[in-house]
Amino acid sequence: YYSAKAELLPLFERYQITEQLRKALDRKVWLPSGGSLIIEHTEALTVVDVNTGRNVGSSSLEETVYRNNLEAAVEIARQLRLRDIGGIIVIDFIDMEVKQNRDDLVRTFKEALARDKTRTQVFSVSDLGLVEMTRKRIGEGLLESFAEQCSVCNGRGVVMSSAVAGID
Repeated sequence: YYSAKAELLPLFERYQITEQLRKALDRKVWLPSGGSLIIEHTEALTVVDVNTGRNVGSSSLEETVYRNNLEAAVEIARQLRLRDIGGIIVIDFIDMEVKQNRDDLVRTFKEALARDKTRTQVFSVSDLGLVEMTRKRIGEGLLESFAEQCSVCNGRGVVMSSAVAGID
């Protein structure tokens, strides 16, 4: 619908582009069920950690974890496309005991990635519950396009404590 008041707002504000961009660059992504993803970039690879968060469910723990992981798999595929993440990606899904559930998870993840125009390769769930994959890097990712290295920590992500800073 047309709103004369909205027309006065700057374009990015009118369509909430700034807020959407901020969410796309955030390391934490909330899942509809209350779980979350933590996406960490390093020079060597990208790591995605899946957490249940508030999502404890009313059924068995295995069923809750299974549903949370399936939801996460679909969202991870979306985030990889949205953020244009490429290279080696390791996903730490929540551990599941039932082999069929692990197989379903990988199948669901591959199906979610099938819409991706970028070439991907997904491996089975490891004994540690990790899924390794590669996604062809096309260009700079979203984070690299909109961020710069921190001048305080030089991109390390931490600042040395005062006790260590005095040692030379």
